[in-house]
Amino acid sequence: MAGGPVTGGLRRAGLLAVLSVALLGQGVGAQTTSQKLQQLQQELQQQKQLSTAQAGELNRIRKSIQNLSAQQKEALDRLDALAAQVSDLENQLAVLNTRTALAEGQLADTTSQLGVTTARVERLKGDVREILSLQYRSRSNDYLGLLSQSRSLSDLLIRLRYANMAGQYNNRIIQNLKGEVATLDEQRAQQAQQTQTLKDIGAQRNAALGRLKVRRGEQNTLLAGLRDSEQGQRALATQRQAERALTARTIDGLITQVTAEKVRIEAERQRRLEEERKRREAEALRIRVAQERARQEAIRLAAIRAEQERIAREQAAQRAREAAERARQVAQQQAEAQARAQAAREAQQQAVREQQQRAREQQLQRERDALQQRSQQVQAAQDRVAQELSPLPAVSGPLGFPLPGGRVSAPYGTGGSPWVVLAASDGSQAVAAREGNVLAVTYYASLGWVVLVDHSSAISAYFGLSEPLVSVGSRVSLGTPLGTVGGSQIIGPQRMAFQYRLGGASVNPGF
Repeated sequence: MAGGPVTGGLRRAGLLAVLSVALLGQGVGAQTTSQKLQQLQQELQQQKQLSTAQAGELNRIRKSIQNLSAQQKEALDRLDALAAQVSDLENQLAVLNTRTALAEGQLADTTSQLGVTTARVERLKGDVREILSLQYRSRSNDYLGLLSQSRSLSDLLIRLRYANMAGQYNNRIIQNLKGEVATLDEQRAQQAQQTQTLKDIGAQRNAALGRLKVRRGEQNTLLAGLRDSEQGQRALATQRQAERALTARTIDGLITQVTAEKVRIEAERQRRLEEERKRREAEALRIRVAQERARQEAIRLAAIRAEQERIAREQAAQRAREAAERARQVAQQQAEAQARAQAAREAQQQAVREQQQRAREQQLQRERDALQQRSQQVQAAQDRVAQELSPLPAVSGPLGFPLPGGRVSAPYGTGGSPWVVLAASDGSQAVAAREGNVLAVTYYASLGWVVLVDHSSAISAYFGLSEPLVSVGSRVSLGTPLGTVGGSQIIGPQRMAFQYRLGGASVNPGF
């Protein structure tokens, strides 16, 4: 037994609060903090007034069915209170699950960006080490060398120009490294903060799960005690009759209120997705710039390698000429020994240079691989956002069956009810009857989890789910799992209710 319809009935303020928190958790809040607090206070006051009104209506229904003893009333009131607490905790868990998924996504995103920045920093560190090594070897004698080696004034100016260009390039490399290190520190701090946020949300979720487990245990204990006595069974039967009397009204009110909020919810969803699209486009542009920069760096490294190979060939030729000249002047054996020693020293220096060059090329390749991986992730996110921003297709054709492997337990209109009851085995999942956007995912004590899906000019409603698998604002396609059936004692175990509304009115779905 899930509890009384005092909390299971339509609670407009509570539903809107849950929708608002779920959407705000995804980054779509536009109000100031004071406005949000004021709105929340108003919604809580409306919720109290509505709960009071429904409690009075429930009592009238109970009295009209049969007279209840004080003990029965006390037991049912306790069930209602427990159901209210369970309903609140279930909705809290839904919001926390949404926040957890959001935090995990943000952490994964930051970690991916961190990988790109780390690869770039390592490559720039290698460049700076090479610059410092060159400066150490040159001992600031470059300008003296230029003066002594230049053959004319124009030659000197050309040499000075290229020396200045090299100096500017070196300065730019160092400044780039400083900027990337600052970015790396920011991303690491952001990663640490997001990790802590995820831990905090996880602690809140575990606490809510613990409280929910306690309340469920109290519910089961109270229900078991009532079922053990004839008087308790009569009280439970009365509770069931009262809940059934209010279920149809609850469903109609729920869908009516969410439909009224449909425009606002869709506008916020569109705004959030548009912001996400622009952010991804900006990041994709930054990645393309970085990839072009890495490509130019690869070209530069290839040119350096070619130049080194040319110089090595020239040096080898020069050594051969010098060795030949020395051979004519001194004994052949002494000249060869000197040539071998010089060749060994130069070969060792060349090996060091080639090793450094390979290390830089490997670092550059790691940076390019990280950029390529990040580019693919950003492109996938862009494609997803573009798909979710696209208009819903026009409603046409028959509906898909929302419970694969299931059957119709109670056809549309049975007992005057504006829905179809479907039955299946334990663990079966309800699926979307056609493509649409999720309008609401909320918990009601008498109905279990409720999922509403917008199909532009129609709405499909799925009642009696025990575990939701989607969140508010998600785009679902035909056959997307929405939740597990069997979450409502009113609808029944291994069952769910399905309603299809076209133009604001419930219609026969045709199965």
